[in-house]
Amino acid sequence: MKKINLSVIIPVSKDLKIRECLKSIDAIVEVVVVLNNFPSQEVIEIVENDKRCRPVYLDGPGCNLAKAFNIGISLAVNEKIVLTNSDCLFTPGLLNNLYLKLDEYEIVKAQVDFSFDSYGQRLVSECRRLFHQIFDDGTKFFGPGLSFKKTISQKIGGYFFDEVVAWGEDGELSIRLHKANLKFFILDEKIQHGSESIAHDLRVAFKIGKGNGAKDKQKNLRILSALLDDIQSLFTDRKNRFKTAYQEGGLSLMLYFLLWKVVLHIGYYVKRMERVK
Repeated sequence: MKKINLSVIIPVSKDLKIRECLKSIDAIVEVVVVLNNFPSQEVIEIVENDKRCRPVYLDGPGCNLAKAFNIGISLAVNEKIVLTNSDCLFTPGLLNNLYLKLDEYEIVKAQVDFSFDSYGQRLVSECRRLFHQIFDDGTKFFGPGLSFKKTISQKIGGYFFDEVVAWGEDGELSIRLHKANLKFFILDEKIQHGSESIAHDLRVAFKIGKGNGAKDKQKNLRILSALLDDIQSLFTDRKNRFKTAYQEGGLSLMLYFLLWKVVLHIGYYVKRMERVK
């Protein structure tokens, strides 16, 4: 395998798919594995037995991916960084392509291929494809497969992920990256993402909603204004999201996307209405 000055950051807790994720790394790179949220002994053994891994242990409960990624990035020895999840696989040569493209661009993003084995998982896969590859011409910098140079932090506020957001942290980062007008490139190659159930996907939607709510709460944005804006957006399809979902996957995808958005909004307003303890 070829040695390249690249650091791969992987947060993990109890996901045994980390074994296959590590096997898919086909270059000699630094692998920073951030073990968080009381990792299982089996996961710890998988990571510690892989000599390429640099394990980082976070104490305490919770799974704040923003914090896990920030710590991993800060400890990485290389300037070029790649972010991934424990349930994802790198396709052959992808890491090297990301590494080389970072010589020309400040941000390089691999696309994501979402696996599925059932009808429900297929709906999840198609819905996620909308966010990653269809909406906004596929230019959102969502993880996994996002790579960049560490020096870009100086242009986006001095930090990478907002730890107040916790979930949906990559969406918040994507907004700041675009506002900074950084030079980016979207690869044709796709990272392979494991299958996800509808129940899991809706839990994620709820948590992303809570993350968005936490951010707006910090900004002291008026909750009534947010509610009126969300209602208008849902009923008028202001950004043609529902129309696009229907065009891409028919009525079933459009209805699932609607359900996903409703759950997202529920999470948002649950967080907005929480009292400060």
